[in-house]
Amino acid sequence: MSNRKRPAFTELPLRDGDPPFSAWGLYGPNDQLGTLNILTPEVVAEAAREIQTGVRIGLDLPLDYLGTPSAGRVPVRHEIFSRGVGRPVHDDVLEFNTQCSSQWDGFGHAGYMQEKLFYNGVTGQEIIKPGSKARLGIHAWCKQGIAGRGVLLDFLGWSEANEKPYELLSDYSIPVEDLKACAEWQKTTLKEGDILLIRSGWKVAYDALGKEEQEAWCKMSPMKWVGVERSIKTVEWLWDTGFSACAGDAPGWERVPHLDGPAEEGGLEMLSLHQVMLAGWGMPIGEYFNLEELVEECRRQGRYSFFIASMPLHVVGGVGSPPNIMAIF
Repeated sequence: MSNRKRPAFTELPLRDGDPPFSAWGLYGPNDQLGTLNILTPEVVAEAAREIQTGVRIGLDLPLDYLGTPSAGRVPVRHEIFSRGVGRPVHDDVLEFNTQCSSQWDGFGHAGYMQEKLFYNGVTGQEIIKPGSKARLGIHAWCKQGIAGRGVLLDFLGWSEANEKPYELLSDYSIPVEDLKACAEWQKTTLKEGDILLIRSGWKVAYDALGKEEQEAWCKMSPMKWVGVERSIKTVEWLWDTGFSACAGDAPGWERVPHLDGPAEEGGLEMLSLHQVMLAGWGMPIGEYFNLEELVEECRRQGRYSFFIASMPLHVVGGVGSPPNIMAIF
């Protein structure tokens, strides 16, 4: 990790000619961890103070939760078979797209569209190289996993309490001012290194649909879902607060659709948050996280912070993975 002081958002990009808002070179030209560098042993040790009751909440949805994955992805295939006649032994085979359920987006998932470059200037050809030669593979995270202080912003709960309703399966855009107000309403202090989780209520609405309606949602085109606002205010807040990773319960982090017209006032022109966060900063993005049991436990304990531990699949060169994640209170 570089000893360079983490700059303010207004200092980005760090070098002339780099893409907008990027932090390339901050942790060295060959860095593979991005904002996960913030999770130093000292930061993680301090985060471990969140463990007080030992209650554990898993945040992964089942791999086959959707039945038919959205965006035309191949459904999960799971086969259990006997290892021999008369022997009480079984193996199983599992095939799935890493984007079909709860997931971390790795740095090879989305790059800057105009420059066609990924985090730290890596090209697409470098990402698809076989085995250990691949750049930005999610295996780099697996040397130490993702562990730190998690914070949940219960945006759905805040909106209901403050009479600011929105349609849960719409393309509602969450402004950063409301996220700040939600943190204040919860009496939650945000710290550098936090792993941010936002509950917008997608699972609540999806579970309320009938089977045919769920199938129709999965096949909807174009897709739409509630997400954070695509604006300069959003990325400035994310960077300057110092989050190490961000995730939500919706199919995507930012509001979708987001490239079908002009950005919000003060926005990012034609840049998505995926481009800035994944390719610009090397910040993991989590999607489809199961936050319903988590929010209930937060309410029971009267706090919205906890310890998080996540170990992605150790796939060399992988561009995404189930999070294999749990919150510990």
